[in-house]
Amino acid sequence: MTVSETLLALEERLWQANREGDGRFYAEYLRDDAYAVSKYGRMDKAQAVPTISANHNPYLKSDLTEQRVIEIDADSAVVTYRVDVVALVNGNELELPSYASTVWNRVDGEWRVVFHQQTAL
Repeated sequence: MTVSETLLALEERLWQANREGDGRFYAEYLRDDAYAVSKYGRMDKAQAVPTISANHNPYLKSDLTEQRVIEIDADSAVVTYRVDVVALVNGNELELPSYASTVWNRVDGEWRVVFHQQTAL
C-alpha cells in the first residue's frame, strides 16, 4: 500500500472506531502527545480515549469525501477531507458536516495521529 492508501484507510478506521465507541483503537493510534481542536474545544489523548469509549452522542454515519494526502516527508503527512457526520444527540439525528485535517507521524514504523482539527460547516 502507498502512504496515501494507508493513511486514508487509517482515517476511515478512526471514524469507524468513533461510531463504535472503540476507545482502544484511539489509545493505540494516537501518540501520547496527540491533540485535537474542534467547535467543542480542545482535547488531548487522555481526554479523547474515554470520551470515545463513553460514546454519549454516537455517530450514526461519517462519510469522508474530498480526501487529499500531503506527504511532508517520509514519516509525516497531513490528511484533509470533508466529513459528513450524522450524530444521535438527545435522541435526535443531527447533521454535522465539517472539514477536517489530521497530522500523521510514523513512529517505529507505525503511523500515529499527532494532531486533528475540525471546522464545522
